[in-house]
Amino acid sequence: MGPQRPSAAVAPVRHLVAAAETGDGARFATLLAESSAPVRVRPLTDGVFHSAVRSAAAGDVRVSVVSGSPCTVTRGLDLIGSGDPGVLVVALPRTGRAEVEQDGRRCLVEPGGLVNYVTSRPYEVTFREAYEMVVVSIPLTALGAHADTLAGRTAVAVATDTGPRDVVATLFGTLAAKIDGCTAGEASCSTEYLADAIVSLAIAELVDIPPHGAGDDLADRVLAHCLAHLSDPGLTVESVARAHAVSVRYLHKVLAPRDITLSAWIRTQRLERICRDLADESLRGRTASAVAARWGLTDARHLSRALRAEFGTTATEIRRSGRRAAG
Repeated sequence: MGPQRPSAAVAPVRHLVAAAETGDGARFATLLAESSAPVRVRPLTDGVFHSAVRSAAAGDVRVSVVSGSPCTVTRGLDLIGSGDPGVLVVALPRTGRAEVEQDGRRCLVEPGGLVNYVTSRPYEVTFREAYEMVVVSIPLTALGAHADTLAGRTAVAVATDTGPRDVVATLFGTLAAKIDGCTAGEASCSTEYLADAIVSLAIAELVDIPPHGAGDDLADRVLAHCLAHLSDPGLTVESVARAHAVSVRYLHKVLAPRDITLSAWIRTQRLERICRDLADESLRGRTASAVAARWGLTDARHLSRALRAEFGTTATEIRRSGRRAAG
């Protein structure tokens, strides 16, 4: 049984934009509910929260571009009704990394990678930095006999740098770039075939992912764990190894193919976020020490030296340049 063909009608482009709001993310949650499914949004930074959603549809297949400030998007059991239609979401971060958790798995998706999750079960997506992501939503009913298989391959990061998946990533990126050119009423065979192509490519991209358990990537889980615990001063290579029940030596071996030294990687991630917060005018009232402590660096005596070594600038210079940019 092949995939069910969505109807050819093209919905108008939806510019669901909330350029700025207070820090509760309520407006963004409303936009996401209108474009996909009800969720809760928790901002991860203080001050003004930015978000935007643009989307267009060919029949029941929807392509959206979602962007915004660091946040966590959660769909819990209380938001999932028995009559909710199941939707497969295939996401491609363009900027910023995404942490996706569903069905007991958690992965870290780098820009250009792919991941899928379904709206009929609880999930959580976290962005710890400003991001833009292409989201393709496909009803499970359109996937035919592949629906159960694909719905069981959630929260597994898929690289797209080689092979057929590069074609998938390129198509998704092109669709996102063309959203603003779509108009209502373009019912045509080409639109019908495009919807079929999207569904077919999603099947091709996901069907050969190993089933539950076998596709878990320890390196992805380790990096996601570190990003989730950057604010913890006790985050060390040793604590990460203990959390994943492996030795420090094995942890280094797992990360070696990615050319990652974990202690240096954690340090860089923390300094990147400290640098971002120091340049944020809405956080000007916080001392550099307080900003550093927020990201797990409790000894701020050497902060400017560390920033200069990493980025060639000091905390004072970062704050001064941030004020000039705001002015």
